[in-house]
Amino acid sequence: MTTLSPIQPVTLRKQIADRIRNAIIEGQLKPNDHITESALTEQLGVSRTPLREAFVLLEREGLLRIERHKGCFVRAFKAQDVQEIFSMRITLENFAAELIVDKLNEVDFARLSSLITAHQHSIAQADFRVLRQSDMAFHRHFVEQSKHHLLIQNWTSIVAQIAALLYLRAEHFPHYQETLAVEDHQAILQAYQKRDLDEVQSLNRRINQRVEGECVQAVSKPIPGSWIRKGT
Repeated sequence: MTTLSPIQPVTLRKQIADRIRNAIIEGQLKPNDHITESALTEQLGVSRTPLREAFVLLEREGLLRIERHKGCFVRAFKAQDVQEIFSMRITLENFAAELIVDKLNEVDFARLSSLITAHQHSIAQADFRVLRQSDMAFHRHFVEQSKHHLLIQNWTSIVAQIAALLYLRAEHFPHYQETLAVEDHQAILQAYQKRDLDEVQSLNRRINQRVEGECVQAVSKPIPGSWIRKGT
């Protein structure tokens, strides 16, 4: 009889961290917003201990900053932060390409094609939350197929920051052509299907540098509004 590992319960701190992370990625929480413990414990119906543990997790992910005697704030990215994040992304995704370009099969290509279709559908429906999810899922597939645990770990550590930056880009460029991402993904998929490592890496570099430039512009401008501010 097959032995199955027990289901691990989701910890309260993880549930809280997921809620706050989504609020940041979806723009409910803005850069530099002061997240007050009293407001969140009341809204989420939790105690301070798991909340503080969630803050620490999100600080490690690069989404929050905790200042002694001042409290917890949503991270505001600087241009240098954006450049470092995207240069790391290029390095990791191009390393993944080296490991998998000759190993992907028709099942992989079908999965990637379905993600592009999902991306197109979310654009048609103006569902930008699903759009960003399908966007990252496309890139995640390549990284996970590398089976390189340290690579996956490092890529995963910057995913939330990338998602937050892409939201800021969308806020500042409301008429941004999301179909560009579809074209980017189609080009990347075709390069993988041709087993052309040089083209894959060139596309990764060029596309990410373009997105980096757009995100740098976005973080250079203030965004009004907040979800939870000091004193609320």
